[in-house]
Amino acid sequence: MRSHEGTARRYAKALFELAREAGEPEAVGRELEQVAAVYAGDARTHEVLTRPWIKPEDRRAVAAAIAQKAGARKLVQDFLGLVADRGRADHLPEIIGAYRLLVDAELGRARAQVRTAVAFTDGEKRQLATRLERALGKRIIVEEQVDSSLLGGFIAQVGSLILDGSLDGQLARMRQRLARG
Repeated sequence: MRSHEGTARRYAKALFELAREAGEPEAVGRELEQVAAVYAGDARTHEVLTRPWIKPEDRRAVAAAIAQKAGARKLVQDFLGLVADRGRADHLPEIIGAYRLLVDAELGRARAQVRTAVAFTDGEKRQLATRLERALGKRIIVEEQVDSSLLGGFIAQVGSLILDGSLDGQLARMRQRLARG
């Protein structure tokens, strides 16, 4: 949600600075994602963390306990407790996304969101990543999603760059050329 983006960036930046001081930004990010997956997978936990009538200190305790049970370090436990205490648990996906962008920028890498008609093999993923790395000068992490609505090929997006290698895109470009004459 757009209304959550500004708040998410502020929380993510604060956590990133603390994690960078501790020398563990990637590990903190992984733990944050693991605990968020636990939250998302349990409807009752999600309800407790997002309901405004539950006392903030109770939300904080639940969030920290779940993070501790998931094996997260103290920094992640405290951060998730703070997020829950402030009634921002519903912002967690956006916070994680913003945090991931900060870590990626720090490490000189980028994520390619790739939609494919059929799943790539490991070799195809590596080949796409290598070509994107040469073009962009950054290490690329390919995040693939199979999209059955595509007729064939793939569409890759890295930031604002979109590469359309799909059959749908090729047909649309051919239609435009034919219409122009």
